[in-house]
Amino acid sequence: MQDPFNEDEDVMKRRMIAALAAGALAALALTGISQPAWATNTTFYVNNQTGSNCSDTGPASLAQPWCTFTPINSHGAFEPGDQILLAKGATWNQQMNLSGSGTSTSGISVSAYGSGANPKISRNGSVDDRGIKLVDGDYWSFSHLEVANAASGILAFYDTKGHNGLSFTDIYVHDIKGLIYFQQDGAGAQVPSAIADNVRNSSGIQITGKHTTFSSTDYFIKGVRMDDISGDHNLNTVGIDMLGPGEQVTSNVGSSGGAGANMVQNVVINHLASHDDNWQCDEALRLFTVKHAVVMNSALNNEAPCWNVGGTTAVILGHLEDVSIVNSMFTNVAHTGSNDEDAIDFEIFNNNVRAQNSLFENTAGSAMSFLRLGNRPGDYSTNNESSSNVMINNGIPQGFGPILVLNLADVASPITGTIKDNINVNTNFLFDQSGGFGGFSTTNNQTLSNGSGNVYFSAADFSGTQGLNGWSYQSFDGVNYSNLVYNAASEKWTPSGQGTPEITQFDQHPGTSAANWVARAWTAPSTGTVSLRGRILKSDNAALGNGILARITKNGSQIWPASGTQTIAAGDEYTGVGSVLDNVAVNAGDVIRFETSANGDSSYDKASWTPSVAYTSRPSQAYNWGFNGGHEAGWNVYGATSSTAPGTDLSALNLTSTGTDPRIESSNQLHIDAASASTVTIRMSNATSSTTGRIYFTTASSTGTSESKAVPFTVVPNSGYTTYTVNMASNPLWTGEVMWLRVDPIDTAGATNIDSVVVSGSGALYANRLLDSGFEDPSANFYTYQPAGVWQFLGNAGVQRSHSAFSGTQGAAEGQQTAFIQGTDSAKQTLNLSAGAHTVTFSVAQRTNNGGAQALDFYVDGTKINTSVFTPPSGGAFQSFTSPSFTTTAGAHTIQFTGTNVGDNTAFLDKVTIQ
Repeated sequence: MQDPFNEDEDVMKRRMIAALAAGALAALALTGISQPAWATNTTFYVNNQTGSNCSDTGPASLAQPWCTFTPINSHGAFEPGDQILLAKGATWNQQMNLSGSGTSTSGISVSAYGSGANPKISRNGSVDDRGIKLVDGDYWSFSHLEVANAASGILAFYDTKGHNGLSFTDIYVHDIKGLIYFQQDGAGAQVPSAIADNVRNSSGIQITGKHTTFSSTDYFIKGVRMDDISGDHNLNTVGIDMLGPGEQVTSNVGSSGGAGANMVQNVVINHLASHDDNWQCDEALRLFTVKHAVVMNSALNNEAPCWNVGGTTAVILGHLEDVSIVNSMFTNVAHTGSNDEDAIDFEIFNNNVRAQNSLFENTAGSAMSFLRLGNRPGDYSTNNESSSNVMINNGIPQGFGPILVLNLADVASPITGTIKDNINVNTNFLFDQSGGFGGFSTTNNQTLSNGSGNVYFSAADFSGTQGLNGWSYQSFDGVNYSNLVYNAASEKWTPSGQGTPEITQFDQHPGTSAANWVARAWTAPSTGTVSLRGRILKSDNAALGNGILARITKNGSQIWPASGTQTIAAGDEYTGVGSVLDNVAVNAGDVIRFETSANGDSSYDKASWTPSVAYTSRPSQAYNWGFNGGHEAGWNVYGATSSTAPGTDLSALNLTSTGTDPRIESSNQLHIDAASASTVTIRMSNATSSTTGRIYFTTASSTGTSESKAVPFTVVPNSGYTTYTVNMASNPLWTGEVMWLRVDPIDTAGATNIDSVVVSGSGALYANRLLDSGFEDPSANFYTYQPAGVWQFLGNAGVQRSHSAFSGTQGAAEGQQTAFIQGTDSAKQTLNLSAGAHTVTFSVAQRTNNGGAQALDFYVDGTKINTSVFTPPSGGAFQSFTSPSFTTTAGAHTIQFTGTNVGDNTAFLDKVTIQ
């Protein structure tokens, strides 16, 4: 059978195009505009500014450019080597229509010339408006442009197969909106121009088209590259979607036998910076019908900040095969009352899609959700991956964890994938909304209960100040490391007056010498144990050069790889090489460097690498509040306002005082042992003339606040981030058990950013503080016997997730997990207690979906305290109990809960507190 895109049809199309072109030329002749016979490799200049000497009947030369896009639109097919150059500083309100094809060695480009702001195409905001429309083009590039106020910004449309080569560089798109679900404002009938151009959702840069049938080996466009794309106030900043109306839920697109992932292939999206895409808020990045792609070095912030009936997400994924999202940041997805509210939505028909080594922070819903919903015949979510990501404060408003699974299609056919090596700062991790994690492999995921201030993600912490946020930027000359110099204009670190070596927010490039390593260095602020995560891959958008070498060192000694150096191949921009190092011991002042060097040839040696460091144990610190995401981290703000608006430092608490008494106050349950923890360290900036800060405290024996319980410290006026170390023991009332802290960073009106507040010392830093009272750490996706953590579980005891197959319909007294105790086994924790009387309050429920009744005894240092067993009600509800009072000396003591009924009898234990 003949292919539907057969020769006869192509001939017919060419005749139609020729007829249209002839008509256009005739029309131009009537208006007096003549068209010369253009040769290949022709440069066409366009400039409508005063004094440009422009003419649409002129030669399109630098001396006499065209004024408008009219002669471009009537030109017909452009040839290899042609350039269309728009004058910088100029603005047009007109659609540019393009056709023709270049070659792999001689492409066609639309770019800018001259000086000033990039040329701008700004339309009227109509649903029919486009900025640029390219039809069936091969080897086209678009660069140094601004497009605004259209329903589609730069639209690449393909309705024939086998096209190659499409690139976009330095493109700014904004206020691209009007069309959602092919409808104006998402309501009413589908818009005819949207159907004609297959524009489902407005997008700043958009790849779409139309198809009839095609095979699994066909493609419409292959080799798409986007670099340095920025966008705001759009629906989508970038959208790739070849599906027509109604095809999103089709598993046999174009009778190809598949979901259509092969329509757009070999895609690189590099350095996408998008924020505040707040029209309709469906998503900001739409990836559909794509095979073999990578999104890297990108930052999406405050996306989807308004309500949407279909749900909101920063990124939506569907009909994908072999796609990586790596070394990127997804922050601040707002709680608007919509469904989802996540960073990445694995929506439909996804196979082998990987989210790796990225930062997910402050999403109202999950960081990522894996879905198989009903009414989608043949839907699948298979072999997908979340690995080595840093996840901070995700899912809290919705009560989710950072990773959610929802399988409504067929629980007997589970969602499958791998969840490994992630670092999570939250009370939850895996959230089973329905369908379970039974098809996932979950290994080596760490949930930290010691505060987000213990996590350092290099791209988020990047700055123009050496040592800020723990990171420095250095190069090696074969003998010594020296600090690089920051160039604020280019936002990169280099030697003074040189181009390389260089370090930027996401990338680093070595120098020309084989000995000239370049390093992103992290200095340990205190003693402890850290976990390191990273993935290095090429970032130069060309499979040229001979690759690079990489290593990780601690104080000059290599710790990764185990031997030799790691080679990153020249063309490795899709996969890269990952590093997972746990239990790395550090002392204060230790330096861990993430280093690259040339592999004999330093050309094309830019690498993407956004390593992260997380303290998993920090025995010298009682508390470390990092205020990640710009949030209060449990403190209350008085006398000032805090902000997480775009442009603020999202690694700090951004305060603006309107008076003379701005302050932040902790909870009243710190339980700090004053004798052991006597140092408070504050890292903050000060944009005022203030020279004085203060720290107030209360104790268990002295609960009132007064100037007598304060320690002042000197603040540098009008300063950047500075670390202040305050000896609280200088106040003689800093004794016993400290319950509350108040920090007054300045004493005047103005702005100050607090990066961290740390309480540190040595020995037993807590008094009467019970850790992990809700049994949320470590996270369980079902149930786990004897997990490692602050609680020690003996025998058939452990932690389980509520509403799982283990607990049935039963929830938790707080959070998402409980302890479980079966038979006569137990759970215990060793605490540092003050001398005197104490009681313990806890909640217990009877497991109802399996086994018999269970009751608990309570022990202190091996001695049973209760005279009657603690028996929960038979219906499965939690009941709160309080132990009899017990007296201890000052020091370490062990509390223990033990089952009393032998056999398969289980009680759930939760919400344990000590008084």
